[in-house]
Amino acid sequence: MFINSTVDGIVWPGIPSPEGALLSSLLAQLEQSQFLSSEQIFVQQSRQLEALFLHARDSSAFYRQRFMKAGIDPHAPITPDVIRRIPILTRLDMQEAGDRLNTNSLPRGHGKRFQIKSSGTTGRPVVMLKTTLTQIFYYAFNLRNHIWHGHDFNGKLAIIRYAANKKGMPPEGLSQKHWGAKINLLYDTGPSFLLNIASSLEDQAQWLMRHNPDYLTSYSSNLIALADHFKKQGYRLPGLRQVITVSEVVDNRVRDACRRTWGVEIADIYSCEEAGYLAIQCPDHEHYHVQSENVYLEVVNDDGKLCQPGEVGRVLITSLNNFATPLIRYELGDYAEVGEPCSCGRGLPVVTRILGRERNRLILPTGESRFPYLGDHEEYREVTTAIQQFQFIQRSLEEVENKMVVSEPLTPEQEDKLRKIIIKNLGYPFRITFSYHDEIEKSATGKFEEFICDIQ
Repeated sequence: MFINSTVDGIVWPGIPSPEGALLSSLLAQLEQSQFLSSEQIFVQQSRQLEALFLHARDSSAFYRQRFMKAGIDPHAPITPDVIRRIPILTRLDMQEAGDRLNTNSLPRGHGKRFQIKSSGTTGRPVVMLKTTLTQIFYYAFNLRNHIWHGHDFNGKLAIIRYAANKKGMPPEGLSQKHWGAKINLLYDTGPSFLLNIASSLEDQAQWLMRHNPDYLTSYSSNLIALADHFKKQGYRLPGLRQVITVSEVVDNRVRDACRRTWGVEIADIYSCEEAGYLAIQCPDHEHYHVQSENVYLEVVNDDGKLCQPGEVGRVLITSLNNFATPLIRYELGDYAEVGEPCSCGRGLPVVTRILGRERNRLILPTGESRFPYLGDHEEYREVTTAIQQFQFIQRSLEEVENKMVVSEPLTPEQEDKLRKIIIKNLGYPFRITFSYHDEIEKSATGKFEEFICDIQ
């Protein structure tokens, strides 16, 4: 890859624009820092955390009071134990704090502030500020993801996801001459195309076949349905090289669907609106590397202690570069499993799986809470091929509703067979009820959850 030059008469080596030079400098540092040891990474993180804590204490009324109550001295050596003394920041804390959470000034070089809103799955928005600099970091980690997975920038990128105000609707969607996200500040790319997730599966399929992309980005629930639609219709995407997943939990069912239908692998991204890139799938494995230059990420158990490899806990993040609305030990609501150090040589911490949110957990009558195993879609197809989409809602400690979209009515015998499969997968003899729908509603941003616990 050769850098685009913005200086007349100089083609090689390329001289980027000032903004491109900043991005290039960050990428060069990220190339080195990924191979630091875990101890070396924390040393650098602690330096950045000290700068963040000092600014938060001096410029935010909320954090000044919070640090004082917790006895936190930002000048003292920062260790994991010191960090754990800082109270967890919840979504409700952010909503109640309002502008008190924001800082009253920015350090030199952070650029302008701008406001974002994140509604999450609850629908209650969190309003916060980001800066020009946080966006530069976002662009850098986006490029790191492409570079890690060897994406050919000359290829075509197709994106099927939420677009506000019904933009990007079929048949044409939206298009641009490059991949966006400021990649063209450094590299020439092929075109990119966007289609609104609200499009029907047939519209998506026809649009994809017209463009025949090299890379496809979408949500895992959409990809499962889309792969099944391609298979049933006998459609093909001969140019597809890889699928990139965002915003939803990815499991083996999604990966297997993409392999069976298109013969390609998935590269998953774990990110959030509030802090950008949190973890990127390892180029050599299916687990994830925490983006430690962007966030300090903790996975903690119910006692607030750090989880060990193989343990599942709640995800807390501290954004290292947002000095407008500091996010310090912010609880996302996600659960993740901690992994062992990776054999690829990167010292970045490993997350084995991202498991979803509290409302995606099954509650047993014993009081035990766990993420449910919903089985393989092939299990259901052995009973009937009429199921186009399904969702499970736990209505009580004894009842689970299976909402379905079907192409033809199911017989009582088929329902009985499905009931036995569901009980086997859930590991408890719940009362399974079936309801049939023309469409199963998604969130306002087009995301879909296969399991929701509706017990209040």
